[in-house]
Amino acid sequence: MEPQEFLSGRQRPSSSAICAGNRLVLAARAAANGWSFLVGCVRRAVARADEAVDFFVALVRQWYRLAEQAFFPGQGSAVAGAVGCVFCFLFLGVAFLMEPSLKPEVLLPVIQTEAGSAPAGEPFDLEELLAKYEQKALEEAEAAPVTVAIAPEERIPLTMDSLENYELASAPAGWTVDLSQLEGSGRERAAYCHDYINSDTIGWLQIPGTNIDYPVLQGATLTTYMNLDINRNYSYNGSLWVDTDVTDYSTNTVIFGHNWSNVSGNPSVGRSSDVMFAQLPSFAHLWFAQRVPYFYYSTTSQDMVWQVFAVFYTTDLDFYLYTKRTGTALQSMIDKARRLSLHDYGVSVSSSDRIVTLSTCTRALGPSENQRFVVMAKQVSSGDANVQVN
Repeated sequence: MEPQEFLSGRQRPSSSAICAGNRLVLAARAAANGWSFLVGCVRRAVARADEAVDFFVALVRQWYRLAEQAFFPGQGSAVAGAVGCVFCFLFLGVAFLMEPSLKPEVLLPVIQTEAGSAPAGEPFDLEELLAKYEQKALEEAEAAPVTVAIAPEERIPLTMDSLENYELASAPAGWTVDLSQLEGSGRERAAYCHDYINSDTIGWLQIPGTNIDYPVLQGATLTTYMNLDINRNYSYNGSLWVDTDVTDYSTNTVIFGHNWSNVSGNPSVGRSSDVMFAQLPSFAHLWFAQRVPYFYYSTTSQDMVWQVFAVFYTTDLDFYLYTKRTGTALQSMIDKARRLSLHDYGVSVSSSDRIVTLSTCTRALGPSENQRFVVMAKQVSSGDANVQVN
């Protein structure tokens, strides 16, 4: 019998039955594939469960700290914890859905993973990854320049003993020394500043009745310390300084200092905001001059007392600046200073005396910059309480 005849002799299946069978097969295959995919996701998620939990706990702690400090001060424990848990669960849900895309280089882009550094399929060590991240951040921070601003209450009180152990080279950039805490005589303070803070320190000036109690510095040029403090940091007020030709044997040591705030013809006395030489014009007042007839300028090797013999305003900026004049030239300078003096000190001064001259800016004579307020004094062995100033 031919095949066609054989088939014609049997009942053929209907087309609807064939379609239903095919659909069942396809549905079974789809279910199997879906189950395999779901099992794979669960297995991968479980394989990384420990690392993921540690990572999310770190995130929650970070959120808790920030929220406690910034958003919910005083009552952040409950709120920050609750919000942190909510975000944790949301993050976990997203993480499980997007698990294949959670790569170490995505979560922590600063760490560059090396290809082939770990066997295929081995889970990464999150703690090690975080440690590398912290180490890299620390190295970058150490490589960057550091400036440290120290609040007054945090400054170290420097004494003669503690200053011996102070090394400027070991201090961070921006470190400042609170000289008001430095104890000892002018000679001691000048010597220790020279040895342990700045070798350009040559002396110390202290004027009773004022806040003028500062080291005196000598730089490579006349203007070196016009805008530098003793730590060689920039300072609008600068330091007290002398010219390069001043020595311990100078007949006239001229000390310069800024006066930015006390420049009128009726200068203030005792105002704390007047720093460096801003309180020097106090000598313009007779009552102040009568109470402060002496001041103290010391070198690194000797404490000295100086008796004021002239205080004056002048537009002649040259006559008192000579440091090595002797004989009649020095006497001429002394005589001119006494003639210009606002007060009669009645002090005998000759060319055989050593002189200290203090010079600062003023505007008492008008807006011009070509004017100075000057105090001149001679060295004496000690102070006399009975000095009369008229």
